[in-house]
Amino acid sequence: MISLRQNCTLYNHRLYRVQCPVAMVSSRRSSTSGHFRRCGWKPPLLFLIFLAAATANASTLIPEKPAALLNKYCLDCHDSDTKKGEVDLDIETIDWAAPHDLDMWESVLKVNVEGLMPPPKKPQPTEEEREIISKWLDKQLLNHTPVGGTLPRRLNQAEYQRTIRTLFSLPSFELPPGFPEDSEFHGFDNVGEGLLLSPPLLEAYSNMAREVADSIYPQPKPPAKSTKRSAGPEDLVISFSAATIKDGAMRLASRCETMMRSCTWPSRIEITASGIYRVTVETSTFKPKNDEAMILEVRARDIIASDRERAPKFPLLKEIPVTSETPDSVTFEAKLYEGQTLLFRWLNAEMDHEAKPLSTQMKAWFEKDPRFLAAWQHAVYPAGVKKGPRTTHLRGRNGWDIVKKHWNDPELDLSEATMDSLTTTKLLSVFNSTQGTFNLADALCHYYFENGPSLEIHSIAVEGPLEIIDGPKEIRCAALQKRLAESDKGDLSVEDYARQMLTHFLPQAFRRPVDKMTVEKYLEIAREHWSEGHTFEEGMHLLIRNILISPRFLYRALDEETMDDFDLATRLSYFLTQGPPDATLVDLAQRNRLNPSWVLRRESERLLPKKATHQFIKSFTGQWLDTDKLPEIMPDPKFNFTPYYIDLARKEIEYNFLEMIQKNRPMTDFIDPDFTHTSPLFAKNIYGFEVEGSDPKSGKAYRDFKRIELPRGSRTGGLLGQSAIMMATANGVDTQPVLRGVWMLENILGSPPPPPPKDVPALTPDTRGSTTPRDLLAAHTQDSSCASCHVKIDPIGFVLENYDPVGRWREKWPDSGIPIDPAGTLPDGTALKDVVDLKHWLVENIDEFSQCLAEKLIIYATGRVPNYTEKKEIEKIVIDNRVNGTNGFRDLIVALIDSKTFRTH
Repeated sequence: MISLRQNCTLYNHRLYRVQCPVAMVSSRRSSTSGHFRRCGWKPPLLFLIFLAAATANASTLIPEKPAALLNKYCLDCHDSDTKKGEVDLDIETIDWAAPHDLDMWESVLKVNVEGLMPPPKKPQPTEEEREIISKWLDKQLLNHTPVGGTLPRRLNQAEYQRTIRTLFSLPSFELPPGFPEDSEFHGFDNVGEGLLLSPPLLEAYSNMAREVADSIYPQPKPPAKSTKRSAGPEDLVISFSAATIKDGAMRLASRCETMMRSCTWPSRIEITASGIYRVTVETSTFKPKNDEAMILEVRARDIIASDRERAPKFPLLKEIPVTSETPDSVTFEAKLYEGQTLLFRWLNAEMDHEAKPLSTQMKAWFEKDPRFLAAWQHAVYPAGVKKGPRTTHLRGRNGWDIVKKHWNDPELDLSEATMDSLTTTKLLSVFNSTQGTFNLADALCHYYFENGPSLEIHSIAVEGPLEIIDGPKEIRCAALQKRLAESDKGDLSVEDYARQMLTHFLPQAFRRPVDKMTVEKYLEIAREHWSEGHTFEEGMHLLIRNILISPRFLYRALDEETMDDFDLATRLSYFLTQGPPDATLVDLAQRNRLNPSWVLRRESERLLPKKATHQFIKSFTGQWLDTDKLPEIMPDPKFNFTPYYIDLARKEIEYNFLEMIQKNRPMTDFIDPDFTHTSPLFAKNIYGFEVEGSDPKSGKAYRDFKRIELPRGSRTGGLLGQSAIMMATANGVDTQPVLRGVWMLENILGSPPPPPPKDVPALTPDTRGSTTPRDLLAAHTQDSSCASCHVKIDPIGFVLENYDPVGRWREKWPDSGIPIDPAGTLPDGTALKDVVDLKHWLVENIDEFSQCLAEKLIIYATGRVPNYTEKKEIEKIVIDNRVNGTNGFRDLIVALIDSKTFRTH
């Protein structure tokens, strides 16, 4: 229910929006205070009287029988004088319109059904008496708890970022470090109550709006002046052994597509303005073998590109034939764009730096020169072929010096220097491997630097821009401008073009149609800006900024009390994609065709994730299971759990979750599946089992992530015991049964315990003689006020103690060496010997887990915690899915989307 204050706030907000359609519009200046002026409306007295009357009419008398039972069993602790736990049941009427009363009586029903109250040492109601209380409260709560109540819901960080990327075709848009974090509420960062709008966040939104506007209508640059820049050999980059400086020239020795192994480029020449440039390159040959021209390839590489990029990726500017052994210059004109520099590669070098052609070349060389073959054999196999190759010490100039020393040794052993010897075969296989490419070829380059043939670069000069041209940035901006307005400006006046842009773009930004009045309100902002002498581009820049700080962009669910098809499309899309509705959903909403169940279910199926990297899977599982906290956890070095393992542990969760959706696996497979996704290496090192058919000697195959079949009924597989979850419920050093028990109750069983009483210390003073966590906790929970919760927490927490902080199985407590006793008894009397028993109990009572997961999905989807009526609907969906269907997870998600809870504001 919404309180009186909340009703007034929402009414005020909505009326403000009606009066001022361009809500939160900025002034011409970009100060945040100017962006968010309120219109100062106050609710009229008649409105407040109406709400007060409605509240009063919601009060009802407690019937005689329930009142008598409350008096008999509850008022000793919960009368108006005692109010234990701040609960006062010493009342005659209940105000069902008050959220506090609703929450309190729902809690009363819960503890009554679960038999948690009265405390064990107090007189207990009979089953019939409990039934009287339950039926009365169930009926009243259903009558007085309407479905719905999501507050206006701000886009969270992930949603905001994805929305900007989608709206403006900016796939690389990222929020900057330090952007205000979202608050977590009920485990998720997209719940309406937690999405506050603070002054720092308003300022951050204003800055982001300016950044986005800059990417579409950038600030004009001053005219570029033509300059001449030059570079000598000392200004060219030497990467590995791709090049070297000798005799005052930069020598290139090999050909290869990878830049860092074949290319050089100037370190101090960067193009700052796109245009036509005059390029002069001075080159020569060094000890050519024949009259064939050496071809110097000149390309334009991006400064920010990785040196590992392949040269053919970049635009070819010129191929220069080099034939003179004395320096000769070639001048040409070329288009160069902002952020580029020149890239040089010897296209037809004799030596190829790629593995296969390198091996072929060396084979031909060895056939002609046995001494050269023997020199490489002794360098690569200094201890003989049986000891294996050694190549790291042969890299670069040092490696060539070692080979040359053997080559020039008059006593060089040539006994293995035949093409059919085992040593030669092994040596050629090394050249045909990454070891050969990374080490041996780098050494071989120095043969060519000394003996030729090599291609020399003596100097480079770049003059310009001789003419300014549009670069990729300007072309991209023009395309974005056209996309926003759905056309070029052409002959349209600035006002008509701006109106066209607003008419086309505002419905996309606000995720629903806008009326002409709204368009004209925004247009008036631009008109005023232009009237003050600002340019057309500056006016459009201002419009984009205003749109991006409007509450109709930043918030969802602002317009209607009941959800229309546009609201439904928006809720569905952000639930499953974290982004705005796509063209299909928008089209359905425009035709009022999304609402029928079969259409909504079909669209839900369409949007469900198909990859484990999908944003819904990563976001939901990370927050539901707390695995998004893994990067913050640094396991103790004694566990030998590397960052690679941390990534792989989370990957397991995501791939298993994807299979549950894609294959519509039964809900029981969350607990006790016959499959998992991991690597044989991880399975062996963490879970302690060998994957059938895997071989530790197979290298990469042993580390590859794959689907693995498991036997059901074992301690391996499912959420319980999964490495990522065991890490998230520990601290990287040791485990805490209470922490894991509380986590299980909240995230697996959906029955979180209340916070511990304020007057109960963290540990009781009488803990002498405690030797294990079980002893310590037993001493701590002697207090009756602790026992009622720990009877639920402890059995589940201790049954997971066989898992260490990273999920490895253990049999003894780490400090004392005492065998772990995981046994316990659940509140319903079920005895647990170990985690396998707990998994069996959960499978037998799968509806408890299914209800919990379904409620988590609804919180994530709707941005509100389901109330009593909504929980009852979810309960019916869960039972129907099991009784009348396959109990499939995919079916459950689709049914939740088709529910009244999902479809209601």
